[in-house]
Amino acid sequence: MSEPVCVPVCVRMPTPRRPRWQQRGFTLLEVAVVLALLGVMTTIAFKSQEMVEQYRQVQFVNHVRVLQAHLNAYKTTFGRFPGDCNRDGLMDAPLVTVSALNADAYDYGIPTELTAAASVSTTYSLGLLCPASTLAPYTQFNVAFNELKWGGQMPAGEPNRKASAHGVGGFAFLGVFNINPTLNNSEDRFNALLLTDVPIVAARRLAAAIDGSDGPAANLNRVRRSDDLVTFAPLWTASGETELKRITVVVFFDRIPP
Repeated sequence: MSEPVCVPVCVRMPTPRRPRWQQRGFTLLEVAVVLALLGVMTTIAFKSQEMVEQYRQVQFVNHVRVLQAHLNAYKTTFGRFPGDCNRDGLMDAPLVTVSALNADAYDYGIPTELTAAASVSTTYSLGLLCPASTLAPYTQFNVAFNELKWGGQMPAGEPNRKASAHGVGGFAFLGVFNINPTLNNSEDRFNALLLTDVPIVAARRLAAAIDGSDGPAANLNRVRRSDDLVTFAPLWTASGETELKRITVVVFFDRIPP
């Protein structure tokens, strides 16, 4: 009887785990590279946002200047400003209450035709213009924009709400600004373009473009700050405000108040 043959069995021993202090993590170089990439991406994001805001401000200034050009072109062609229905040299819509100066003041629809109102007592509806003959004002903000479209200064195929949006969050209103409403004398009333919800930084850019200066005086030139629609603030940026605060800006494109 033969003896059994013993065959050696190979047993795989488990690989010993490295001590925790020997386990590989991120090197300082890798961490530095990641932080540098994050910094570059953050800088690009901030620069992109800044460039977008700069573009919006430039477009805002251009919008105002083009609207001024439209007003002057209309007057040259028709002998009066749009919205001056009683032909007294002053636009009819009163710029008196900030709370009323919002998108709801404008037409949302596009008129099929632009037609003259029968009289100043006519209830306003989409697309009406100044009455053909009147000695009284027709105090409606849409009329000035309708007349600019009728005169060919602005495209007729867009609602007034879009045509009046100035590009930095608010709207443009054409009307008469009264610096002494208690007396309501004609010499105290001035044709104006009023701009709502304008960041101070954009207002100063507009002042620099039109008046050649955006210095501390916000109550002397064509572009002014008015918080109550009667008086003018002496400073563009008051104490405790930032350049991002939204204010009401008045642009006098005709006569300038004292």
